[in-house]
Amino acid sequence: MFTPSLLDRHNAQRHLRHLAQQLPALRPNLTRIAPRIVTTIGRIPRLRTTLSRWIINDFAYATPPRPRPLSLASDYTTWTSLTDRSYSGRHLPPSTLDEHDLPTAEEVLNLFRREHETKSTDTSATFMFFAQWFADAFLRTNHRNPCKNTSTQEIDLCQIYGLRPTKTHILRSHAGGRLKSQFIDNEEYPPFLFTPRKEGAPLTIEDEFQTLFNEQSVFRILSRIPDSAADRQNREDKTFATGLEYGNTTIGHTILNTIFLREHNRIADIISDENPNWEESRKFETARNVMIVLLIKVVVEDYIRHIAPFDFPIKTVPFVAENEQWNRSNWAAIEFNLLYRWHSLVPETIGTEPDQLQYADFLHNNPIVINRGIEDLLTTCTQTHSGRLGLLNTPWFLTEPPADDHPSAEQRTIHLMRKAHLKPYNNYRQAFGLKPLNSFEELTGNLDIQQRLKRLYSNIDNLEWYVGIFAEDYPDYRMMGDLMTNMVANDAFTQAFTNPLLAKKVFNADTFTPTGMDIIESTHTLQQIVERNSHHPERVSASFACKER
Repeated sequence: MFTPSLLDRHNAQRHLRHLAQQLPALRPNLTRIAPRIVTTIGRIPRLRTTLSRWIINDFAYATPPRPRPLSLASDYTTWTSLTDRSYSGRHLPPSTLDEHDLPTAEEVLNLFRREHETKSTDTSATFMFFAQWFADAFLRTNHRNPCKNTSTQEIDLCQIYGLRPTKTHILRSHAGGRLKSQFIDNEEYPPFLFTPRKEGAPLTIEDEFQTLFNEQSVFRILSRIPDSAADRQNREDKTFATGLEYGNTTIGHTILNTIFLREHNRIADIISDENPNWEESRKFETARNVMIVLLIKVVVEDYIRHIAPFDFPIKTVPFVAENEQWNRSNWAAIEFNLLYRWHSLVPETIGTEPDQLQYADFLHNNPIVINRGIEDLLTTCTQTHSGRLGLLNTPWFLTEPPADDHPSAEQRTIHLMRKAHLKPYNNYRQAFGLKPLNSFEELTGNLDIQQRLKRLYSNIDNLEWYVGIFAEDYPDYRMMGDLMTNMVANDAFTQAFTNPLLAKKVFNADTFTPTGMDIIESTHTLQQIVERNSHHPERVSASFACKER
């Protein structure tokens, strides 16, 4: 029997994608019939698995697989650039454009500043918080040298387990495979990082957490609590001990860290009860194995499903990477780091009066999570539209410096983009199997943005990649443009499905226990994990699609 070669399959996939791009007139019809097709496919397990495998490989082969010849270690190939993953990778060689011919950093920043808030069609603030919480775990820029990173390069739930075994050891309770936690009004939360103090007394890290984080970093992060916060001391005192130093920066971080901690302890209790003779470390490690795969499943089957152009019920197919060329060691590229700066998703406010949250309310504010409860806050976030991805829609608190010596989030991003000397936008379209654009009119129908880009770049071949991916037009039924979709899917799939826990010799009941396998097989959404850890599961809503009241 004839078996197509890998190259044949790759070419066929590229041709099919090219065909889809050449038939834009079909897209309105597809949006009408897609739900019926999706429903049908979702009811046929083998068809769903086959099509999921095809989609995963289609995006995984959108650009040549790793290893890449270059990283930010140097502008030419060296042993360091091929092996030292503390330097961020890169998809393409550096640009040869003269920086003096490019707009100033301030002119680029003006392209992102929000002039009036534009809401997304159906994306929720829950999605926005999850995206930040998820990406902060592995897209970790080294602040001393932005060419480097401090990432493990894995999806490993370091948000609750820490980056190194020494940190994990500190966070474990060493009883029943559980993580350390505390109960406040019958609700489980991480333990507090600081010792209780009297009014005006200095903050002191608890003895058990002295080596969890660099103390200077902790206080630098706490200094970003908004000056308008009247309850500043209470916010400081209620800082939780989490896996990462930024684990308390938003209410979203706190909510998600708490949910996944609760789920870990719930699973650890089940495993401990079923295996009372196991040593404590095995109970912990088995629960952690289950949890990491649960996160991957939520990312693939819930989070990426929302990002995808159509609501196809994509499946986390174990072993999908087993015999593929893209099954290589993970190494996040600088482009992946930058394209994930979805600052325009951040809304001006969350919720409605009288409990509406302003910007200062959802930063460093564990007291509000404790007082209002995770169920109420998460439901409020799910009922709130995020901002729409694109230019001219980044809120002021992410474009303006919080202090004279602290650049804003968007300023830091533009600086990193320039330091990386990235190739122009059209080069990346070609690298990811898309046709280069001939004009700014092809890029966007927004006349104002067209004129601004023409004035700053004159020719679309000079357009900077980071600006171009946010300038791309996309229809309301999508969340982002073609190039960003291709790049997000390529990096996400090739770095999620290469996880060792999904390998053929690992993904089994010996690794997870039979009950752990059942939990994995039956979990597909964040909503399910939240419900399992709520007192009133019928009241909570945790959806990446906005579900207004």
